[in-house]
Amino acid sequence: MGKIADILQARGQLDDALRIRQEEELPVYERLGDVRSRAVTMGKIADILTARGQLDDALRIRQEEELPVYERLGDVRSQAVTMGKIADILQARGQLDDALRIRKEEELPVYERLGDERSRAVTMGKIADILHAEAVDDRGEALTALARVLVARGELDAAGRVIDEALAILHPELGPGVRLQVGGAVARGRAHLVRARILAAAGMPREAVDAAYQASSAVRQGHVVEREALAFIAEIKSAS
Repeated sequence: MGKIADILQARGQLDDALRIRQEEELPVYERLGDVRSRAVTMGKIADILTARGQLDDALRIRQEEELPVYERLGDVRSQAVTMGKIADILQARGQLDDALRIRKEEELPVYERLGDERSRAVTMGKIADILHAEAVDDRGEALTALARVLVARGELDAAGRVIDEALAILHPELGPGVRLQVGGAVARGRAHLVRARILAAAGMPREAVDAAYQASSAVRQGHVVEREALAFIAEIKSAS
């Protein structure tokens, strides 16, 4: 059944694969007391949840259901692989500092001790991705801050041009030649929120609400940017 789930997962049939993992594969390992196979299956469930965008649930599984098993078994390679997947989730959530620490301190040293040059090279590439993302975020946030000043001064046209440049950096699909693969969620949220304020000041409330929703959806639930965006949406709707 696990092999069938692997095929379904590879074909993008995530719901079917998840059902098999949870209802037909996992219970068998639990009855047998096979803790390693259970941990491996939980990891595959986390892969499906990550693909579905359920990052919090996937992170919990990695940290609470998978990693502790490999630690008890003394399986340092599986620990490093799992820590790398935890770092992947943190990168996707924009937590670049935490992801970078894991890559440097908990993943890379293991591959170096094991002499695994391929895994070491892959990890070094992911470290480079994070450093690139941080540099891009810094420039995007600086432009966003400038746009805020221009909004406060009433220079909406100039602010619009600046925030469009920031979004082109933070959203690679909006900026030709700009490539960003990881992180940047908070920076993108802030940029969209400034754009929403520009649109509202320009008398375009509907477009401002759309931009504020983009700001909200860019960051993880409960983040200060999300709260600001939702409060701004409520403010616009109450005024209209």
